[in-house]
Amino acid sequence: MTRVLARHTAVLGVLLIGVALAGCNKGAKKDPEPTPTAFKVTSLDALKSYRFSSDILVSSEALDPQMAQSLLQGGTFRIKATGAKVNPDRQQSKFDADLGFLKVNLETVNIGKEQWSRELQGQWQKGIAGPAALLATSDFSPQGLFSGTTGPSSAQLTQRLEGRAFTTDTIGGVTARHYVLDRKGFEEVFGTQSAVPESAKDVTTQADVWFAEKQGVMLRVLITGKNPQQKEVLHVDVQVTDIDAATTKIEPPI
Repeated sequence: MTRVLARHTAVLGVLLIGVALAGCNKGAKKDPEPTPTAFKVTSLDALKSYRFSSDILVSSEALDPQMAQSLLQGGTFRIKATGAKVNPDRQQSKFDADLGFLKVNLETVNIGKEQWSRELQGQWQKGIAGPAALLATSDFSPQGLFSGTTGPSSAQLTQRLEGRAFTTDTIGGVTARHYVLDRKGFEEVFGTQSAVPESAKDVTTQADVWFAEKQGVMLRVLITGKNPQQKEVLHVDVQVTDIDAATTKIEPPI
């Protein structure tokens, strides 16, 4: 309340100063104020390049019981991925995953329809062989996780975010709109389940989403899910950095 009053007082002071200056400079012409630009979401596919990081931790409580039993045996799985994309069809990714039944430490390069891979400190090979292919064929970039081929378009996201409350934050030196969405809100905006099935209805989720104010690019998505005891059973943190950096290049490794 004190800050609100202080802000109003400051605005009033500026107005009084403005009136006084106007009285002293009656002949001066006032420059027109710029028209604010409407906020629009821009697809990451429209960028030249960007880097990303994805940190995903899922407990069995946040999954369908049958899936949890078959995959996790009541435990958790964790996937950490980092990488870069150079549009339209180049992507480099590093995976460090523990799925309970499978542990993978892998690096991949995709250029068009060609793919190369190597395990930690190993030799590059064409394609992917063995159980690691299960992970390497998944896309843990922001586009792969939240858009994909059936996800909402930039125009749809712009329309669905219109009128929703947001605060202004700074991420990596970029001014961003910060939206806070519950499970229903996330589904309304992204048109998908919030990573938690209906069978896990006791898990309360919150999604914090940041979009760059000027460019409209999605900078970060943070989804957390807590059980009734307030224990975190779901954590998804996906971030975008180095937008259109000239140094981001992806070439065939061999």
